[in-house]
Amino acid sequence: MRRIGLSLILILTVVCLAAAQNRTFRWSDESCSYVGTYDPNKVSLPVLTDTLKMIRPGRFNIETNTTVWSIVDIARIDVAALDREYKFKSTELAALAIPKTPYWQEFRAKKLRELNLVYRLNRVTMLGYRDRKSLLQFTDAPACTTRYANPLIAGGDDLLNTWRTLNEEERKKNIDPDRLRRTFDQQFKSADRMNYALLEVMSFGWFNCANELIDYIAYDGTPEKEFEKLFVTVQKPRCSEP
Repeated sequence: MRRIGLSLILILTVVCLAAAQNRTFRWSDESCSYVGTYDPNKVSLPVLTDTLKMIRPGRFNIETNTTVWSIVDIARIDVAALDREYKFKSTELAALAIPKTPYWQEFRAKKLRELNLVYRLNRVTMLGYRDRKSLLQFTDAPACTTRYANPLIAGGDDLLNTWRTLNEEERKKNIDPDRLRRTFDQQFKSADRMNYALLEVMSFGWFNCANELIDYIAYDGTPEKEFEKLFVTVQKPRCSEP
């Protein structure tokens, strides 16, 4: 009996010591706040902090304004600002301390690929407003090059016909197709119709087409579930109403 008693005491002591070593990590999202306990011998605080940073939606998005809504906006395009942002964010992402497991290493690799593609697409599009042949530098969307980049480079009737076709397609998806048609007819008769064609085909044709082909990471809850697996326990003391 004494040996059994000593064994129980030893087990309880080990359990208590293990529990005493655990640390607490708190975080929140748009729905809930979380309190996780983790074993610092298995995962460090910097790893938890950096992994959470990596899975935050939008945390490593390109935020430099690359949108052109009018011809005067072309003069405000700042490719150097885009270059600086990409260099900063890609360097930060590559240096994050994350778990050395296949899931997390692949997640970062996919995020780096996504960031690089978005950057290169935005960059050639920005350059394309001044030199349309720059669009050919983006080689990851050949169908979009054929359908939109080539007419943009050719100009003239090729561009105007592509603009018309694109506008007709956009009307089918719009809740007010008559308004789009009236606007198109007015712009097509304008002396600035080539500029209008450039703006619409570049943004709603070329860019949207190529952007849809980028393999964006799906934020379907999987990264968050994998993150919770880094903890011994996770509690949700507060969640908003659904």
